[in-house]
Amino acid sequence: MASVHRLRIGSVAFEYRIEERDYTIEIGELFIDERPLADWLGSVRHLGNCHTDFDPRTSAPRRAWAREAWLGLTPADNQNGSGRLVLYRCHCGCDYCGVVSCLANFDGDRVVWDQLTYETEDGPMLERDPDEAPEDSLFPPSGPLRFVFDRAQYQAELERHFQPRLS
Repeated sequence: MASVHRLRIGSVAFEYRIEERDYTIEIGELFIDERPLADWLGSVRHLGNCHTDFDPRTSAPRRAWAREAWLGLTPADNQNGSGRLVLYRCHCGCDYCGVVSCLANFDGDRVVWDQLTYETEDGPMLERDPDEAPEDSLFPPSGPLRFVFDRAQYQAELERHFQPRLS
Protein backbone atom coordinates (compact mmCIF):
# COMPACT_ATOMS: atom_id res chain seq x y z
CA MET A 1 0.00 0.00 0.00
CA ALA A 2 1.26 3.47 -0.91
CA SER A 3 2.16 5.81 1.90
CA VAL A 4 -0.31 8.64 2.48
CA HIS A 5 1.07 12.15 2.28
CA ARG A 6 -0.12 15.40 3.79
CA LEU A 7 -0.76 18.48 1.64
CA ARG A 8 -0.31 22.07 2.74
CA ILE A 9 -0.61 25.18 0.62
CA GLY A 10 1.51 28.11 1.67
CA SER A 11 3.89 30.62 0.20
CA VAL A 12 7.61 31.16 -0.13
CA ALA A 13 9.78 34.14 -0.95
CA PHE A 14 10.88 34.02 -4.57
CA GLU A 15 13.97 35.94 -5.64
CA TYR A 16 14.94 36.63 -9.22
CA ARG A 17 17.09 39.01 -11.25
CA ILE A 18 16.19 40.86 -14.43
CA GLU A 19 18.57 43.25 -16.15
CA GLU A 20 20.95 43.55 -13.20
CA ARG A 21 18.10 44.24 -10.77
CA ASP A 22 17.01 41.95 -7.90
CA TYR A 23 13.35 41.30 -7.12
CA THR A 24 11.57 39.39 -4.34
CA ILE A 25 7.92 38.37 -4.34
CA GLU A 26 5.78 35.91 -2.38
CA ILE A 27 4.56 33.01 -4.48
CA GLY A 28 2.25 30.10 -3.76
CA GLU A 29 3.86 26.79 -2.90
CA LEU A 30 2.65 23.25 -2.40
CA PHE A 31 4.13 21.47 0.58
CA ILE A 32 3.96 17.69 0.69
CA ASP A 33 4.83 16.39 4.14
CA GLU A 34 6.15 19.93 4.81
CA ARG A 35 8.62 19.68 1.93
CA PRO A 36 8.15 22.06 -1.05
CA LEU A 37 7.05 20.30 -4.22
CA ALA A 38 9.99 21.94 -6.03
CA ASP A 39 12.33 19.98 -3.73
CA TRP A 40 10.58 16.68 -4.53
CA LEU A 41 11.05 17.52 -8.21
CA GLY A 42 14.73 18.31 -7.73
CA SER A 43 14.25 21.65 -9.46
CA VAL A 44 14.88 25.21 -8.49
CA ARG A 45 11.86 27.44 -9.00
CA HIS A 46 12.43 30.07 -11.65
CA LEU A 47 10.30 32.44 -13.72
CA GLY A 48 9.41 29.56 -16.02
CA ASN A 49 7.64 27.66 -13.25
CA CYS A 50 6.77 30.19 -10.58
CA HIS A 51 3.01 30.59 -11.10
CA THR A 52 0.19 28.50 -9.64
CA ASP A 53 -3.59 28.76 -9.82
CA PHE A 54 -3.70 28.98 -6.03
CA ASP A 55 -1.31 31.93 -5.91
CA PRO A 56 -2.92 34.95 -4.21
CA ARG A 57 -2.13 37.08 -7.30
CA THR A 58 -4.31 34.83 -9.48
CA SER A 59 -7.56 36.41 -10.63
CA ALA A 60 -10.73 35.57 -8.66
CA PRO A 61 -12.41 33.74 -11.60
CA ARG A 62 -9.30 31.63 -12.19
CA ARG A 63 -8.99 30.83 -8.46
CA ALA A 64 -12.67 29.78 -8.41
CA TRP A 65 -12.10 27.47 -11.38
CA ALA A 66 -8.90 26.11 -9.78
CA ARG A 67 -10.75 25.29 -6.55
CA GLU A 68 -13.25 23.22 -8.52
CA ALA A 69 -10.53 21.41 -10.50
CA TRP A 70 -8.27 20.75 -7.50
CA LEU A 71 -11.24 19.31 -5.59
CA GLY A 72 -12.24 17.09 -8.53
CA LEU A 73 -15.57 18.90 -8.98
CA THR A 74 -14.75 19.80 -12.59
CA PRO A 75 -12.32 18.06 -14.94
CA ALA A 76 -8.76 19.33 -14.86
CA ASP A 77 -7.75 21.04 -18.06
CA ASN A 78 -4.82 22.92 -19.49
CA GLN A 79 -3.86 24.66 -22.70
CA ASN A 80 -1.98 21.55 -23.87
CA GLY A 81 -5.31 19.68 -23.96
CA SER A 82 -4.00 16.78 -21.86
CA GLY A 83 -6.63 16.96 -19.11
CA ARG A 84 -3.84 17.04 -16.52
CA LEU A 85 -3.92 19.21 -13.39
CA VAL A 86 -1.31 21.99 -13.60
CA LEU A 87 0.69 22.42 -10.40
CA TYR A 88 3.25 24.98 -11.66
CA ARG A 89 3.17 27.08 -14.81
CA CYS A 90 5.12 29.94 -16.33
CA HIS A 91 4.81 33.41 -14.82
CA CYS A 92 3.18 34.54 -18.08
CA GLY A 93 0.24 32.16 -17.47
CA CYS A 94 0.82 30.21 -20.69
CA ASP A 95 0.90 26.41 -20.52
CA TYR A 96 2.71 26.23 -23.86
CA CYS A 97 5.88 27.37 -22.08
CA GLY A 98 5.78 24.04 -20.22
CA VAL A 99 4.10 23.10 -16.95
CA VAL A 100 4.50 20.71 -14.06
CA SER A 101 1.33 18.64 -14.07
CA CYS A 102 -0.21 15.38 -12.93
CA LEU A 103 -3.16 13.09 -13.47
CA ALA A 104 -5.48 13.82 -10.54
CA ASN A 105 -7.66 10.88 -9.49
CA PHE A 106 -10.32 11.07 -6.80
CA ASP A 107 -11.04 7.56 -5.57
CA GLY A 108 -13.13 7.05 -2.44
CA ASP A 109 -11.20 8.35 0.55
CA ARG A 110 -7.99 8.98 -1.43
CA VAL A 111 -6.73 11.59 -3.88
CA VAL A 112 -3.88 10.44 -6.11
CA TRP A 113 -1.55 12.66 -8.10
CA ASP A 114 -0.08 10.26 -10.64
CA GLN A 115 2.60 10.77 -13.31
CA LEU A 116 3.60 14.10 -11.77
CA THR A 117 6.19 15.46 -14.18
CA TYR A 118 7.08 18.23 -16.59
CA GLU A 119 4.70 18.59 -19.56
CA THR A 120 4.96 20.43 -22.87
CA GLU A 121 2.70 20.58 -25.91
CA ASP A 122 4.32 17.24 -26.87
CA GLY A 123 2.85 15.67 -23.72
CA PRO A 124 4.09 14.68 -20.25
CA MET A 125 7.76 13.80 -19.88
CA LEU A 126 7.56 10.16 -18.77
CA GLU A 127 11.24 9.39 -19.21
CA ARG A 128 14.46 11.38 -19.13
CA ASP A 129 15.70 12.92 -22.37
CA PRO A 130 18.99 11.06 -22.99
CA ASP A 131 20.47 14.15 -24.64
CA GLU A 132 19.80 16.38 -21.63
CA ALA A 133 22.19 16.74 -18.70
CA PRO A 134 20.47 15.58 -15.46
CA GLU A 135 21.35 18.84 -13.69
CA ASP A 136 19.56 20.83 -16.42
CA SER A 137 16.53 18.57 -16.62
CA LEU A 138 13.05 19.36 -15.34
CA PHE A 139 12.41 15.62 -15.20
CA PRO A 140 12.08 14.44 -11.56
CA PRO A 141 15.28 12.70 -10.36
CA SER A 142 13.55 9.36 -9.74
CA GLY A 143 11.04 9.60 -12.59
CA PRO A 144 7.42 10.75 -12.58
CA LEU A 145 6.16 11.14 -9.02
CA ARG A 146 3.05 9.70 -7.39
CA PHE A 147 1.47 11.10 -4.24
CA VAL A 148 -1.50 9.67 -2.37
CA PHE A 149 -3.43 11.96 -0.01
CA ASP A 150 -6.19 11.36 2.51
CA ARG A 151 -9.17 12.93 0.77
CA ALA A 152 -10.58 14.56 3.93
CA GLN A 153 -7.25 16.23 4.80
CA TYR A 154 -6.68 17.24 1.15
CA GLN A 155 -10.16 18.74 0.84
CA ALA A 156 -9.93 20.55 4.18
CA GLU A 157 -6.60 22.12 3.15
CA LEU A 158 -7.97 23.28 -0.19
CA GLU A 159 -11.12 24.68 1.41
CA ARG A 160 -8.95 26.49 4.00
CA HIS A 161 -6.79 27.95 1.27
CA PHE A 162 -9.61 28.97 -1.09
CA GLN A 163 -11.95 30.40 1.55
CA PRO A 164 -12.82 34.05 0.86
CA ARG A 165 -10.42 36.44 2.55
CA LEU A 166 -11.71 39.42 4.46
CA SER A 167 -9.98 42.63 3.38
